[in-house]
Amino acid sequence: MMHILGPQVAAAVFSDRDKADEAWGILSDAGIPSAIITDPGLLGKYELSVMVERENLEKAQELLARLVTPED
Repeated sequence: MMHILGPQVAAAVFSDRDKADEAWGILSDAGIPSAIITDPGLLGKYELSVMVERENLEKAQELLARLVTPED
């Protein structure tokens, strides 16, 4: 099924690659398929979005809540 905004949504967004990788690992261990998408952003500042299927969003955000900080 295709949604207007696409089948995947960002469960978390990070500026640190290690945190994004850790998030991917947590989701992988929980059996939630995910992908890390890099957005180059403006002026050299980039963001890393951890993408999941819409139906997994709530569970993914619960699992990743401890990794998300105000500076992300």
